[in-house]
Amino acid sequence: MPKKINARLLLVPATALFILQGCGNPYQNGKNGKSAVQQTQKITLIEPCHLVTQQDAEKILGEPVKEAVRTEKPIVGLKLCMYNPVREQSASFLQITLTQNSFMLPDGTTSASIYNRIKKNFDGTRTDISGLGDNAFIATGKLYILKDSYYIMIAAGNTNREATRTILLEAGKTALDNLAGLK
Repeated sequence: MPKKINARLLLVPATALFILQGCGNPYQNGKNGKSAVQQTQKITLIEPCHLVTQQDAEKILGEPVKEAVRTEKPIVGLKLCMYNPVREQSASFLQITLTQNSFMLPDGTTSASIYNRIKKNFDGTRTDISGLGDNAFIATGKLYILKDSYYIMIAAGNTNREATRTILLEAGKTALDNLAGLK
């Protein structure tokens, strides 16, 4: 005698399969098997090391720097460029991160929404900067800039020091000047 299968037991896995099929893998998009990030990268991407070049970093910091260390986090559209000094005893550094919509997953969050959430988190503790990008502020050791669909964050050390704030503002102006030439 064949065993009876409870129809309700089949309903749960079938429903789960249907729901999960619609979710999909955020890195898998469509029939061609290419990831959404790979498809997005066909659009021109800007590298943060092009916003502030090694020569720019040396001029801004006033000392030679090593070749940039580069990292990226495609899921949030972030690329990072880190310049460390050649002289090991130096405490100077310059870190530039760039979040751009063209490097993010489609239909996800945007550079502007990330910037605005971070800005809101620093209400009451940030220093707003006028005349730099569409919107800018300094908080917790970094300069945060929003320009068009680009969110730039620059770090150079303790922002309580006037010299660090000067470095951040100079690096921010350099990044925006270079961005204008890259778009």
